[in-house]
Amino acid sequence: MEKTEPQQQQSILQAFDRLFPDEEACIGFLFPLRWPQGFICPFCRTRHPQMTPRRYPVCPHCGNRSSLTTGTLMHGAKKPLRDWLLTIWWFSAAPMDVSAKELQRLLGLSCYQTAWTWLQKLRLAMGQADNVPCKGVVEVICDTVVPANERKERALVLTAAEIVLSLNITGRIRMRHIERLNHEALMLFLKDSVQPNSTLLTADKRIVELMPEVGAYNLAPVQASPSSNQPSRTEELGRSFEACLHTVHRGGVTIKHLQLYLDEFCFRNNASLLPDQQSVFRALLGGVLAESINDYRRVVQSGAPLQGRQGKGRSQ
Repeated sequence: MEKTEPQQQQSILQAFDRLFPDEEACIGFLFPLRWPQGFICPFCRTRHPQMTPRRYPVCPHCGNRSSLTTGTLMHGAKKPLRDWLLTIWWFSAAPMDVSAKELQRLLGLSCYQTAWTWLQKLRLAMGQADNVPCKGVVEVICDTVVPANERKERALVLTAAEIVLSLNITGRIRMRHIERLNHEALMLFLKDSVQPNSTLLTADKRIVELMPEVGAYNLAPVQASPSSNQPSRTEELGRSFEACLHTVHRGGVTIKHLQLYLDEFCFRNNASLLPDQQSVFRALLGGVLAESINDYRRVVQSGAPLQGRQGKGRSQ
């Protein structure tokens, strides 16, 4: 019998309680993930491989007091680490329709803004963690997304989708918001999102015109049938993403934060290729623990798309 939503929530929480019964268990789990070779002092760079796991390690060499969360997306967090791990566990198990209100209730937070900020950080972590490029036969398109029907905003989004020919299904996907479609934006996207020597399928004449004659990819233009109303794989992905914005987020997503929701959409699709929820949890946690606090500050302070990824910034 299929579980109801409250039963699924209860099951998620029970599994988490078994793994992380208290704050000490969380610290013991996070410490070796943050410093696999032993604690490294951020001030004097001395390594201490025998240091006991703790939230606020003090360097025996220089006396500098550090934090398990310094420089990560949990930087400056005053809440228990168990709250953070519960949020990551819940977010990795939940579907696309999670909301800040639900997280506020889950953690018993008095401030809605705190829950919203945490979810935005997790969306950024999804972009950090999900950096494996598409490969093989990859369909590419540039399409327009309407974040909210009530506003006149329009956003250009580049999409790449693997085609698993043996099963005729869509594999990994990557999506990026760009200000304008030009050679530079296209090549930056392909460099980050598609493995060299892959075969690119596209019916988008603009992409064909912007691609160099000889490059790192095998371009295979396809002719779109004018009589067919069947959307391509990449067009279907764009429509699914837009529908999610309209139904789940009800027009509340601005172009400034659009890339965060694109990152979530791609991560959740690509996470289906992982073996189990713990693998998804660890992948998302890897993005949270990455030295990415400056990326988050750029996201919240600027509305202009940033054209790189993996430490170079990303579009919003």
